[in-house]
Amino acid sequence: MKRLFVGIFPPAHIVASLQAAVAGVGKGMPGRGIRWTRPDQVHLTLFFLGAVESGRVPEMESALEAACDGHRQHRVRVAGLGCFPNARRPRIIWAGLAGELRPLEGLKKAIDARLLECGCVGEERAFHPHLTIGRAAELNAAGRREMAEALAREQERDFGEWEVGRVDLMESVLSPGGAVYSRLKSMALERV
Repeated sequence: MKRLFVGIFPPAHIVASLQAAVAGVGKGMPGRGIRWTRPDQVHLTLFFLGAVESGRVPEMESALEAACDGHRQHRVRVAGLGCFPNARRPRIIWAGLAGELRPLEGLKKAIDARLLECGCVGEERAFHPHLTIGRAAELNAAGRREMAEALAREQERDFGEWEVGRVDLMESVLSPGGAVYSRLKSMALERV
């Protein structure tokens, strides 16, 4: 079995900009209060497949190639920080995506359709494009207030933009030191 997901990874300049913001937001937070996403693992999840039999990986790759066929590269901007589900109970700390979201949403729908045809189970919640940059673990009331204030200061911050040019099928291997990602297949989007 392989634990798989489909994602889009931002380039180094976006990740560096986010890391600078994380350093500011994380100041004064308890050491174990937030688990920040490692820079090489910051991504937009398009579909979490979960455990997939190794023999089915080529089927997933073919479905993704078909889903990406005809979709063009497009620009997205990373702007603002926030959290899910809300500032009173922060669990996921994210950087928002803006810009050409319609092509991204169309790509997501195509991927969902192809993978659902393969028998994969998608999420029922609405698609909110974001990059997960951290997970709140052990924040007390003061820590939650501090986090809400820090994120509010970053709501309007612009982290840059990039041309989304590929979609990756990734394997995530869980280990005591955290997940280790490896790219199984990249699907290039058409150049504009």
